[in-house]
Amino acid sequence: MKINSLLATLLLFFSLVTYSQQLKPSFDKQEVIHSLELAKDLHKSFAKDTLYTLTNYTRIYESKELGLTNKWALYKNDQNIYEIAVRGSANKGLSWMANYYAAMIPAEGTLKLETDKIVNYRLSDDPRAGTHAGWTVATLYLLEDIQPKLDSIIATGAREVIISGHSQGAAIAYLLTAAINQQKALHQLPSDLIVKTYAIAPPKPGNLYFNYSYEATTRNWSYSVINTLDWVPEVPPTAQMLTDFNEISPFAEEETNAMFKKISWPKRWFAQGLFKGLKKPSKKAVHKYNKYLGSFIFKQIKKDLPHLEEPTYMKNANYHRVGNPVILQGINDQEYMDKFNTSKSTMTHHNPPAYLYLINKYL
Repeated sequence: MKINSLLATLLLFFSLVTYSQQLKPSFDKQEVIHSLELAKDLHKSFAKDTLYTLTNYTRIYESKELGLTNKWALYKNDQNIYEIAVRGSANKGLSWMANYYAAMIPAEGTLKLETDKIVNYRLSDDPRAGTHAGWTVATLYLLEDIQPKLDSIIATGAREVIISGHSQGAAIAYLLTAAINQQKALHQLPSDLIVKTYAIAPPKPGNLYFNYSYEATTRNWSYSVINTLDWVPEVPPTAQMLTDFNEISPFAEEETNAMFKKISWPKRWFAQGLFKGLKKPSKKAVHKYNKYLGSFIFKQIKKDLPHLEEPTYMKNANYHRVGNPVILQGINDQEYMDKFNTSKSTMTHHNPPAYLYLINKYL
């Protein structure tokens, strides 16, 4: 009995000695450079030895195009770290439809993807949270393929995963991270699974309440790498309504009505007119979001994905930036401006070469 107990203790000791966590809750320049190279590999594959020289990674799986023409690949390095890399927008109509499909849907719900495939998804524990419809749909299609591979990784004993993407891939990387962290919270995945995220040149994936939930969950494990001259982190355009504020606030309807009652009649009439003038444009903007960037775009998507069911849209377009920002500023760098500040391409400050230049020079 004593021998068995001693043996168990020794095995536990040696397992602790041999396992050393590689990923740290801090930004790592080399990791994000590798993620950028993987983003390039997803668009145009490197030779196996070239990929390893650039990143120390080996590609062990590459998906076909799924859903809204999205794609992902799984990589592994010598430290037993896996990386899930998501491809950004491809030069195809359906891929760009995913970006334009910018109405907001609840961050938790049910969506029918195929005739026989209805998925329940949860990207936040806050019922007020909302996410970009196109990137949420794209994430759910990818997750159907990613989940079995993630389960297999976990079954081998591996516990360290990086999720990365550039541009549209960055938006999906956020939502994949959110989905996996919610699974951890519900004990559907091991609590010791470490997920680190690099969103490079990312657009805004959801509303303020999604972002609160995401940042509370990821803390120092998610980084957003942003070039201040890049237009993509500025989209989708935001329309904040007074109803987007927390329920208890000076902008609540009860509060404003009580405030107006304290004002004498001529002034009250004038103040109420001003207040309605503030409310109307944002309300109208959200209505147009749902009409044109919701139902209208969905009809175009439906032509390629006939079994996809249209979700219910939120009356919300209050998009916000998310994650720990890593800010790259090339505007005062004359060498950078000479090289990249050209009107010949709207993507000049957005594509990987601009980001690699700034990361190597300033981080």
